[in-house]
Amino acid sequence: NFSQKKKRFRFEIVYHLYSFSHNALLRIKIGIPEEEPWQYSVSHIWKSAEGFERECYDMFGIKFIGHPNLKRVFMPEDWKGYPLRKDYPLVIDEEMEWETYKNLEKQYKNKKDGYSD
Repeated sequence: NFSQKKKRFRFEIVYHLYSFSHNALLRIKIGIPEEEPWQYSVSHIWKSAEGFERECYDMFGIKFIGHPNLKRVFMPEDWKGYPLRKDYPLVIDEEMEWETYKNLEKQYKNKKDGYSD
C-alpha cells in the first residue's frame, strides 16, 4: 500500500513555480522533520523568497541554510517558541513571558512615577 510506505513529516514546504512562457505550473513539496527542521534556502535563485523564508523561520522555526539574513520578522529576537506551531501554548506562564515586554513595562512604570533609568 502506497500510503503506508509514505513517511509522515511534521512540516511541509511548498514551492509554486509558474512559467508564463510555457503556461505551466510546477508544485514542489518538501517534507521537513520535526526534530531538526531545516531546508536549503532558494533565495539565491529567487530573491523574492527571502521574506517568505524569514517568515517561515519566525512563525514555525524552520531554518533555511544559506539564507543571507535569517532572523525574526514579526516576533522580537528574544521571543521563545514559534507561534504558528500547533504545540505552541495559548496561555503562557508568567516566567515564560517576553523579557523585553517586562523591561518596557518596568521603564514605563518608573517614568510614570517620576523615576528614570
